[in-house]
Amino acid sequence: MTGKLEDKVAVITGAARGVGRCNAHMMAKEGAKVVIADNGSSVDGSGHSSEPAEIVAHEIIQQGGEAVAIACDVSDWNSAERLVQSTIDIYGKLDILVNGAGNFRVNNIADVTKDDWDSLRKVHMDGMMHTSHFAVLHWKERREYGRLINFTSDSFMSGVPDTFAYAAAKGAVVGLTRAIANAMVSYKVTANCMTQASMTRMADSYYPDADVKPSEAAPPDQRADTVPPLVVYLASPEASHISGRIFGSYGFKYIRWSEPRHEASLSSNHDDKWDIDYVFSEFSKTLGAGLSLEKDLLWPMESLDQTAGAAGIEMIQE
Repeated sequence: MTGKLEDKVAVITGAARGVGRCNAHMMAKEGAKVVIADNGSSVDGSGHSSEPAEIVAHEIIQQGGEAVAIACDVSDWNSAERLVQSTIDIYGKLDILVNGAGNFRVNNIADVTKDDWDSLRKVHMDGMMHTSHFAVLHWKERREYGRLINFTSDSFMSGVPDTFAYAAAKGAVVGLTRAIANAMVSYKVTANCMTQASMTRMADSYYPDADVKPSEAAPPDQRADTVPPLVVYLASPEASHISGRIFGSYGFKYIRWSEPRHEASLSSNHDDKWDIDYVFSEFSKTLGAGLSLEKDLLWPMESLDQTAGAAGIEMIQE
């Protein structure tokens, strides 16, 4: 029996550790030729090394798969272009791009620094745009096959307050992915987002004072190896009809997020203007019906001075 991704070529950013590494191993096991794209940086984005990516590529080759390592900083436009072009030069094409590269820092709206903001934006938002752009140029010419899977986060979906800059960048990921999905539907390309809840290096940095690192003490349903089967499905020919959606991996449960929709409305009582008194009288019965701070804010902070992890989140998404 052939693999689910037989003869496909996949680039996986952030593939040297955590979820990315697990994705790389499973994709290779399912027949894909895998490019391990990772600059080997620390979780806060500092430093770089080619060794982590090379180790994963070696592991896959030792297990009978096909892989190459490319030390790539996706936040750099030229580096992202070289990543995609090098893949095409080596394997003749690119079928799948999984954008999982990420860095993380704890901050809220009050204590975020410009360096925090710039660092997280450059990797999560700019980085995913860079690689997606160059992959799309290739897919536009081929008109044959393209799968884009971008990792977003519950930090954006539910507004975790002390992951402020990270949440903002991950929100941008959803917007750019949906726009790509609509732009590329005629080119046999799909684009989807993923959230996930395994314990990785990011969880360790979110709980710096934990007696045992969350990534080392993760139970089976919080391990990174629970994520790849869903990623492989979205990358496969089976998922040709699925695009512009957000899916999630939560241990031994996969989910599909609901779509944004108009859930309430208020129309003017005039044909050509708004009556401010009418808005005030009708708002609570229409747009405001059922709304409350207790119901709508999932992670309320008691103080902006709370320490990392005190917002109450149990699992940090990479």
